[in-house]
Amino acid sequence: MLKKIFDNLDIPDGEKEDSYVTEKIFKKNHRIGKNFKNQPSLLFKTKKNSGINNNYLGKNIYLRFDIPCTITEGKKKVSENYTILSCISEDKEIKKIFLEVCETTFLNIDNEPTNGKVREITESIIDLFKNLPDAKKGFIGLWGELFLIVSSNNQVKVLEAWHNHAEDKYDFYDNNEVLEVKCTTQGDRKHDFRHHQLVSKIEGHYVASIKTKENYSKGLSVVDLYKKILKNKLDISLKDKLNKIYYKIVGKTPEEKLNEYKYDYDFAKRNVLYFKIQKITTLVNKDKSISDIKYTMDLSQKQSVDHLSKDKFTSYLYFPSA
Repeated sequence: MLKKIFDNLDIPDGEKEDSYVTEKIFKKNHRIGKNFKNQPSLLFKTKKNSGINNNYLGKNIYLRFDIPCTITEGKKKVSENYTILSCISEDKEIKKIFLEVCETTFLNIDNEPTNGKVREITESIIDLFKNLPDAKKGFIGLWGELFLIVSSNNQVKVLEAWHNHAEDKYDFYDNNEVLEVKCTTQGDRKHDFRHHQLVSKIEGHYVASIKTKENYSKGLSVVDLYKKILKNKLDISLKDKLNKIYYKIVGKTPEEKLNEYKYDYDFAKRNVLYFKIQKITTLVNKDKSISDIKYTMDLSQKQSVDHLSKDKFTSYLYFPSA
């Protein structure tokens, strides 16, 4: 919604700072605006005398409080104070991410929030854009995680468990049930692990080993899987979570670049196996001075499980024999 509104806004005449062509959003007094640099901004009508927070200037976004500005809507031009969150990047992909993430982040904001509340809500966006990664190939790990959500028989329940641990230690976590995801195109089940991933006291701690292969003509990319999940009826908080995790991983990689890497969805369904951590023999580290241990394990030499829990999120996951 926000991107479509922004794209339809005119660029204001002249080169006056803090002059915006705007339109109201979220059925409230807040606005989306476009300045003479074609930069998107959200303008929040905040409570008077609600305190002025310190402005934030990052590489991609700029947050300022109680700024006098000129807003234009249609033929009407008004001078008012707004708290303004702007995307200052010239990168069109970053602008797109900014608008998509802002839509889910601020949809339920109060009609007249305090400046402190705007700053509080914006922290998650600041965190995202601080660590926005550059492009890399394939995103096979993310593909495996999204594949498990899409192939499940309850995408919403599995999505709720995705990166749900308070410390974000696990790929999936809910109700003391854990799932780590390993995905490969190498034709075997040799996966890289950190030692702590294979040392667990949690009874319901599993590893999903997914084999797939590149298939550009009929395969699915991470973009395809992401959009399939968005087709579900997601509440705004879950959609916001999906957006932020997805963009934290793919960063500013353009969709056309992501779509260069498509993997065989049906082949993956035939070749997903689950292993229980407590049944996997691993190294024992008795030397506390040694840390951050990493190694490769061939799970084809381990026994996979023939069922998962019946009353946890793992009960919804696709099982090849199901």
